[in-house]
Amino acid sequence: MGIFTRKGRGARAAKRDARARDEPAVTTLSGLPWRSSEFRANASEAICAAAGRMANTLASAPLRLYQNEQVQSGDALDRLVAFSPAPGWNAFAFVRDMELTRGTTGRAYAAILRDGDQMEAQALIYLDPAKVQTLRARETGDLWHKVATEGGESILVHDSDMLRLTWLSSGNGLTPQKVLGGTLEYDAQVKDFSLNQLDGVHDTILIQVPGGLSPERRATMAKDILNTYQATGKTALILDSGAQASRLAAAAVNPQVLNVEKVTKSRVSAVYGLPAHLLGAGESAKQGSEEEMQEFLTLSIVPAAVQWEAELNKKLLTYERWAQGYRFAFDLTALSRANTAVLAEKYFKGVRGAWMKPNEVRKKEGLPPDPNGDTLVISRDLLPLEYIITHPEELITGGRGKTNGEGENS
Repeated sequence: MGIFTRKGRGARAAKRDARARDEPAVTTLSGLPWRSSEFRANASEAICAAAGRMANTLASAPLRLYQNEQVQSGDALDRLVAFSPAPGWNAFAFVRDMELTRGTTGRAYAAILRDGDQMEAQALIYLDPAKVQTLRARETGDLWHKVATEGGESILVHDSDMLRLTWLSSGNGLTPQKVLGGTLEYDAQVKDFSLNQLDGVHDTILIQVPGGLSPERRATMAKDILNTYQATGKTALILDSGAQASRLAAAAVNPQVLNVEKVTKSRVSAVYGLPAHLLGAGESAKQGSEEEMQEFLTLSIVPAAVQWEAELNKKLLTYERWAQGYRFAFDLTALSRANTAVLAEKYFKGVRGAWMKPNEVRKKEGLPPDPNGDTLVISRDLLPLEYIITHPEELITGGRGKTNGEGENS
């Protein structure tokens, strides 16, 4: 059984069993206090929609380490940001939670844990910004971050060991919640007013009875009609001869109240740099989904991605590696994909115009490379570009076309 365990289950299973025997102390996620980002996102549907859309979109773009446009898949730093930034985190969840925090509280922090000897980054630990205070040293001007621990103590972390993302300003006083404070308060008051209106809205039944009836007879008739109305689920009335009934319906909410929600969404979208139609405030003036996505990327996603890239380059790369062409970057091409017709036209002109290689197109479409697809070709018979450069006479004589029996102008 021991040999089967070693071969069949492997070293990873053995480590898992060892950890299970140790029975470490754990805390359930449901027992953890709310993060400040979650608290603020729950306070406003519009803010949650705007920050959540940006966070999910940016997290959907692959974040990789490049050297001169080549992905460094074997590098430890690439595995750190693209596979698992920290125990219990995948790359998508880390970027999403950090970006949601930045978009709600105005700042996001992640401590960089480094190897003691090589000082290489080993993990990126998400921190609740409510537990982090940024300080500036008076003598050196360096930034330090005072982090409150679960034990009630505080530790100081130098800025070089902290990923710090901000919203519009490097200071701590500018946040979406503060900027939109008046708008959100007014929106909440209008919603409360609307609910109060709904509590007081009831349909009225107008009963017309013949004149000359005694007060007792009128009261009895009204009571019988209302009892029948309630017993039939407010659908039927039984009227005595000569009586008539009509329904007076009251409007549930003043139509002007509905415009307040659109105003709130418009202001939230303006603060976040989002096209208003993405939050349901109005219709898009764009002609197609490609233009809509490009607008969203240009106004919202690209600035956020550039801040991420600059912070990662500064904190995780040495200057020597940066000088060698190493860069962290999001691949936003998948987000800006056009429809099939536009893509086909782009690829067609790119390959025939000698600014895209066939294998580059195949890679973008998830296809395996072709053995002959790493050469730039040009439109005249799709000859290799280097062949045209070394044999310019072929463009004049058309010798290659004649030898193929295709004619001079082929």
